[in-house]
Amino acid sequence: MGGAGDQRGVPSAPLRVAFDATLLGARFSGVERAVAHTLAALAATAPPQARLAAYVGERFDAYEAEFHPGGLDPTGRLALRRVPLDNANRLARLAWSQLSLARLARAAGDDLLHSPAYLCPLAGGLPRVLGLFDLIALDNPDLATRANRLNYGLWLPHCVRRAEAVVVPSEAVAEAVTRRWPAAAARLTVVPLGVEPRFAAAGEADVARVVERFRLPKRYVLWVGNVEPKKNVAVLLRAWSRAAELGLDLPQLVLAGALSWSSEGLCDDWLARGLQQQVRLLGRVADGDLPALYAGATAFAFPSLAEGFGLPPLEAMAAGVPVIAARIGALSEVVGEAGLLVPPDDADGWATALARVCDEPALAERLADAGRARAAEYSWERTARATWAVYAQVLGRKDEGMARKGKQGDDERMWAGGTADFDERTGRYKPARALIERIERWIKATGRNEFGDPPDTVYAGGNPLFDMRTGETRDRHDYILERHPEVREWEED
Repeated sequence: MGGAGDQRGVPSAPLRVAFDATLLGARFSGVERAVAHTLAALAATAPPQARLAAYVGERFDAYEAEFHPGGLDPTGRLALRRVPLDNANRLARLAWSQLSLARLARAAGDDLLHSPAYLCPLAGGLPRVLGLFDLIALDNPDLATRANRLNYGLWLPHCVRRAEAVVVPSEAVAEAVTRRWPAAAARLTVVPLGVEPRFAAAGEADVARVVERFRLPKRYVLWVGNVEPKKNVAVLLRAWSRAAELGLDLPQLVLAGALSWSSEGLCDDWLARGLQQQVRLLGRVADGDLPALYAGATAFAFPSLAEGFGLPPLEAMAAGVPVIAARIGALSEVVGEAGLLVPPDDADGWATALARVCDEPALAERLADAGRARAAEYSWERTARATWAVYAQVLGRKDEGMARKGKQGDDERMWAGGTADFDERTGRYKPARALIERIERWIKATGRNEFGDPPDTVYAGGNPLFDMRTGETRDRHDYILERHPEVREWEED
């Protein structure tokens, strides 16, 4: 598993990348924002010999006009390939990506296909880079819509296995992917997301304009996002209710975001607690108002139950606002010691932490300064340069593999970009993916253990893959093939 890279090693030969941007315009979310800014930064940082083209759907123009009025790519280096696709329709996007995307990219002469948001074509003959922002639909199904559970539950395992590289925004997501698909660890790269400079640039006049527009008080605590179960806004309502009981005086809570799925209960709770004066629901706020809305806040609260990264806390830190976030994997990575971390379900803890930040100027100033410094470590340019390095790594493996392919002498094995992988750490070939999938089905069908042996097998030393003489760990599938060669001929009933 690699960390964020740079552009050293980008091939000097022409590099032609196709980017699936059909998500843009489908809906507004953090994922959509991340895809757009990654794409724009890729265009701005493209090596001289590179060609970057993005496939966009019918709703892209409306999206660009609203969120990027100056154009998504002011550099003019991004080629847009428009397809007759209603990209607000998830099934239409899925069908198009599986049936047409790889074929079109191959016909255009592209070298590599980047699918930045969860799903990639399962076939098509081009090396694929897959982006995963989180595994919430699989690991926390109660926090995901039924559509996401079904869609990602069906497609994600196949996409992760087929992709030549998998890009994730945090170590927390990398660990989740590795737990679920251990074989993907060698193809994982952590590429953190970035933050736009505009979030650090709002002035007093900008803040005054937004405060007047929304009739906000002088002091307020801000939350930003789509209101849905994983965002855990309910704990903030409980915290404001508990504050009065604990003798704490909290400023007004301002919720900036659209009501999404399963938000009816939250609205009922808001009314039942009588928090209409203490808690304001602004709905979705225009993208251009966000920097000033952040900058005017006394504090920013983000109590999510699950996140793959956490753009809003990063944006708040860039704006110089003290951040209180949930103590969960990805948010702990992003915020670090630059904010206060509170267990996501501890309403009393949230009330107390918020009161401290709002009532202790020295603490607020220290967190604001630490947050600015923390946010300065992140940029979309850094995200893009690391992504170009992933492209180069994938294409480098493919070129090297094709050059050596004839030396293998095993018609069941090919190199990256085909049906198998070469393990650069050990210099050994891994079995072809089709054979690996057959092995896994054989294990499941025959009730064997993960090493292909009877379930009650006891191994001397504990791990049959570890060679105590050499100190090396063998590939599990190679081990199974040597001990159980019959699996090559096994067919499902």
